[in-house]
Amino acid sequence: MKNDIENLTGKILISTPAISNEYLSKSMVFICNHDKSGAMGLVINKPIPNMNIKGLLSKINVTAERLENIELHFGGIEEPDRCFILHSHDYKVSESIIIKDNIALTVNTDILRACISNEGPQKKLICIGCCMWEVEQLENEVASSYWIPIDSDEALIFGNPKADKWSKALMKIGSHTNLFSNTSGNA
Repeated sequence: MKNDIENLTGKILISTPAISNEYLSKSMVFICNHDKSGAMGLVINKPIPNMNIKGLLSKINVTAERLENIELHFGGIEEPDRCFILHSHDYKVSESIIIKDNIALTVNTDILRACISNEGPQKKLICIGCCMWEVEQLENEVASSYWIPIDSDEALIFGNPKADKWSKALMKIGSHTNLFSNTSGNA
């Protein structure tokens, strides 16, 4: 099992009820980097209610004449003033990091401007903040059944933000939300 969790880069983690943190409950995290120094990922299934791209632009002093209706997502509680763009690698700049297959990560304002002007990547998820784990913390959380790692899936990452991606991810691995009932019985 240890080899399965030594490098989770490019995987999606599905939270289990063992996570009681309100921000990570019923969440899915795409792992952007996982190595011997720790891990970094983005929550991919939690749109931020009542915040759109205009609100973000005013915070980071980016102007745009034309605004596309782009939804912003809660990426995690770490670095809450940074914008992380998970996207298809049909668009990249020198700072872009190809994570896996057709999925890249870019953290700069140029890609944000490109997204606004509809010249950016075809598929994108704009996240505010990120999740970070210290050395061996993520491995311990997976081993303790806080997270279920699954292979990445573009439909789960870039699909309809209003859909219940968490339940869909569970169905993908053959589990259902009723398996995580908070009630218990006696045998």
